[in-house]
Amino acid sequence: MKNTILLLLFLLPLLQACSEHHGKPGAVELDQGKRWQANPETTAGIAAMQTILTKYEGRTTDAAARKALRDELEAAFQDIFKQCTMKGKAHDQLHNYLLPMKNLMEKITSETAGESELAFDQLKKHLAEYPTYFE
Repeated sequence: MKNTILLLLFLLPLLQACSEHHGKPGAVELDQGKRWQANPETTAGIAAMQTILTKYEGRTTDAAARKALRDELEAAFQDIFKQCTMKGKAHDQLHNYLLPMKNLMEKITSETAGESELAFDQLKKHLAEYPTYFE
């Protein structure tokens, strides 16, 4: 619970700093059937998160590893928000893609290894979907 509150307190200013975003997150949509143009920093951040997951593959049974994994993922996630330069609908769609990841990162440090492993797998799948929506 303490970690969740700290995460929210840290992410709130970052989310507010990205002031072009209006409304609530929803499903990611394509741009009339085409992928959205993402800034290079976002694409690099997604790749960094994928590398982090690979580094911790099979280690989610250890509570210390889960915490380290979450810390590294959150740092990469925060970097994406800090370097947010996208505008308009592409920006809104990026937020629709990114925001569901917060919940998955929280679940990675679950008390049970099974829930953590499920969140790990879901986050891995979600990150793999990035090129479906962004180039």
